[in-house]
Amino acid sequence: MKCNLLRVLALMTGLGAIDATMAAENTTPPQLTLSSPTVKDMEPLPLKYSQTGTRPSIVVPPGMNNGAVNPPIEWSNVPEGTNAFVLMVSDHIDTLMWAVVNIPGNVRSLPEGIPNGNDSSKLPAGAFHLSFRSNGWIGPAARQNAEGRWTYYWKLYPLDKKLNVPEDASRDDILAAMEGHLTGNKAVMITPCCDGSN
Repeated sequence: MKCNLLRVLALMTGLGAIDATMAAENTTPPQLTLSSPTVKDMEPLPLKYSQTGTRPSIVVPPGMNNGAVNPPIEWSNVPEGTNAFVLMVSDHIDTLMWAVVNIPGNVRSLPEGIPNGNDSSKLPAGAFHLSFRSNGWIGPAARQNAEGRWTYYWKLYPLDKKLNVPEDASRDDILAAMEGHLTGNKAVMITPCCDGSN
């Protein structure tokens, strides 16, 4: 009788632990996600978003305007307490290809083709954008390294407040200003450059 009672108690304890584990898993908030309707994670960036347009062998010199436009970007599953975002795009050697700083916390997307400069209505209110050599989207160069296509890393950071950085801030300045202000894990998207079929 005692053995049966002990078995029943052990079984109930085990089931209770399983229920508690499942409840904890069900209450874990979903991770911040980053996506685009025109760019897919781990797939080549279409040439229209590159510096070189449909001419993959040409690299645009510094200061030269190009027809590249940024792709539309979307995100979801925003952590609680998020009041701002920073989107940063860097290449495989950490060159800042694009940053959109101080995106308001209630915004969930950026449109395609935000023009250079910070006066565009396409930019969210209070946000600004820059790259390592312009005040806007520069676009990746459609060229390859010795191992193949160059790779670009898109990172969206959720923050508890907007950053106090100048509009010509460097990548390191922006990263330093974000320290201690993340409300959750960053979302990452990776794209090699570039696909000449689009």
